[in-house]
Amino acid sequence: MKLSNKNIDAAIATVEKFFDAVKVPKKDKLKLCLILEESLLRYQEKFGEDYEFKFFVRKWFGTPKILIKIKGTPYNPLEDDSEENIFSANVMQNLLNYEQAGVVYSYENGCNEINAFAAKEIKKLKIPGGSVTISILLAIFTALLADNFSEPTQKIIIESFVTPLLNSLFGAIIAVNTPLIFISIVASISAIENVTVLHELGAKTLKRFLAILIFIAVVSILVCSIFFPVINFDFQGQFLQGNSIELQKIFALILSIIPQNIIEPFYDGKVLQIVFMALLTGICITILGDRISEIKKLIINAQQIIFELVQIIFKIIPAIIFLCIFKTILLYSISEILSVWKVIAAEYVLFIFVSLIMLLKISIQHGVKISDFLKKIYPAVLISFTTGSGAAAMPKNIDICKKELKMSPLLCDFYIPLSHALCPATMLIGFVTCAFFAAEFSGAQITIPQLFIIVFLSIQLAISASSGSGGTLAMLGLLLTQLEFSLDAIGTMMIADIFVVNASGIAALIIRDCDLYDFAQKVN
Repeated sequence: MKLSNKNIDAAIATVEKFFDAVKVPKKDKLKLCLILEESLLRYQEKFGEDYEFKFFVRKWFGTPKILIKIKGTPYNPLEDDSEENIFSANVMQNLLNYEQAGVVYSYENGCNEINAFAAKEIKKLKIPGGSVTISILLAIFTALLADNFSEPTQKIIIESFVTPLLNSLFGAIIAVNTPLIFISIVASISAIENVTVLHELGAKTLKRFLAILIFIAVVSILVCSIFFPVINFDFQGQFLQGNSIELQKIFALILSIIPQNIIEPFYDGKVLQIVFMALLTGICITILGDRISEIKKLIINAQQIIFELVQIIFKIIPAIIFLCIFKTILLYSISEILSVWKVIAAEYVLFIFVSLIMLLKISIQHGVKISDFLKKIYPAVLISFTTGSGAAAMPKNIDICKKELKMSPLLCDFYIPLSHALCPATMLIGFVTCAFFAAEFSGAQITIPQLFIIVFLSIQLAISASSGSGGTLAMLGLLLTQLEFSLDAIGTMMIADIFVVNASGIAALIIRDCDLYDFAQKVN
């Protein structure tokens, strides 16, 4: 082949097809094609368009390989640093600095040779649940080995090593997430000022979110009380007899939300007081508005710092899950561990029940045919199911709501992202369910004041929680610590999370789209 532009283009096109056929990673293909094309153009500049070159594509021990041969005087295009070249020699060398592919120049038997090779794309094994699943399996395997040790040895392992380490790691998680809750709530309330630019639309949306979350919390309590009969409803006529002990407890709980000083809630980890202070701070910032614009910027920057710190700390989440499962298997019976099925069953019942309620609502009020509605949102549902992420399905969901469900583009662009952040319906279901499971696991009963804590904190923590198992585990630790239930239940509950994450995304999408459709009909 002659070194004409047409032949060079044809050669590079052949290389691209060859690399595609043998499944070379796209980034490697692009780099190699760029280097080969530039090298041939430099040979053209050096020897002329009528000069011939030989071009081969082949597999060498399974490795895709390209070979270019040009007879003539030695000339290495990879090191040519002439000013006329588009890329300097330094740039060319930088393009070669990666592990999975390479380009090598050599001069043999009167020929300039360019050898290019690339490794095939290695498909990573996708494990459902990722590092969480690996941690659980490794913990089970290790615990079964440790079960062969004598009871005194097991006791030493648990009391001297596992429990202290677990407490320290949980302490680090809680210490980081305590300021995260405060900053997240303050930032969310501060942002409401921008939301209310849409006047009544913003206020109505936030009211709907709150109503949905309270409804789901109440329904979750009713369903969970069937699977986990741990609520203490035994008032023994105390309200009627004037000996209202439970009423006094509820009143005392409400009063305890108000902190005595600013530092104590953060020092003692009193989440209810932290939430109260965050709500109050956010409201004050919103009222003051532009007069404290610098404070708002400070909060946003602080939120970014906290989020980054949380991401770093979350690296220890697999270790916490491993230790929790390991400890649970050694200390508790198989029946107690297998009772996790009730968490999975309760969450699936709630996902289905709440989704049906929302679908029936739009069917009765607006005459929507449920099968047609589900058919229209199916593409977004499929994305959510396959990825296990509601965020991944959001762009498609917005597009469907605009085009298929014929809703206002402004409303869709405003409501769906806001709902994802401020109305985490299925995460709330998970928190309430896990609180009930932890009560049963701990052999405790849930009192009426504790029900108030579960509803109030579960809503706040669901909104504040970061995405992924790390955020869920951290917020569960805060919730169970406030309720004074055993943290040992968390490891078992993380097993349940593996089996419900995809269903959770589907339910969240259906709940959101149903409420959005109902809202759209009412504001039109």
